[in-house]
Amino acid sequence: MNATEIIKTIKASLEKDLHIDPVKNPIHLKMENGAILMEGMVDRISHKKKALLIAMGISGTSGVIDRLRVKPAKEMGDKEIKNHICDAFMEEQTLNNIKFDVEVNNSIVDIEGTVPSLSHKRLAGLLAWWVPGSVDVINSLELNPPEEDSDDEITEAVMLALEKDKLVNHSNIKASTKNWVVTLDGVVHSEAAKNAAEDDAWYVWGVNDVVNRLKVMR
Repeated sequence: MNATEIIKTIKASLEKDLHIDPVKNPIHLKMENGAILMEGMVDRISHKKKALLIAMGISGTSGVIDRLRVKPAKEMGDKEIKNHICDAFMEEQTLNNIKFDVEVNNSIVDIEGTVPSLSHKRLAGLLAWWVPGSVDVINSLELNPPEEDSDDEITEAVMLALEKDKLVNHSNIKASTKNWVVTLDGVVHSEAAKNAAEDDAWYVWGVNDVVNRLKVMR
């Protein structure tokens, strides 16, 4: 396919598969050195991640340049976002002795520094995403010593996220991971809780896809 056909195919998939309204949430696409550049604002982290997966699945491209942002739950200035993130790190016992370098530019968060484990890296990224003003989080934390990742590590991080999220009753949810794809099974009491649980899984660094099989029992 040529560039015009590739862009047309992606736009059609975004509207059909993700129900992204091209008027309400326009995603701008263009080819740049053989890669697809995606730019715009979406309602949820799941929409951002799934939109990227759709673009990556189109043959004829060399990659995807991600400039998609997630609509903030609350408008905040960069300094306010940074203060909230630093406060969250200080309040988290496992993180409060680690030196983080947090930069916020146009509500996009970049976290740098060195942490002792993948669980620390993932927790820091999760807390940054949970700040209501954050529109994207770049988790640049490095591990010392290096640690091999695994599906079990992902599952553990997702369950921790669900336990910490006050919008979700984690006791009736089971998470499992295979080849970096997280599956959520169980029961929740509202559509909002179902969406929140899926978003929590997507917030976890290293997750490639989320299969949400949660059932809503009112």
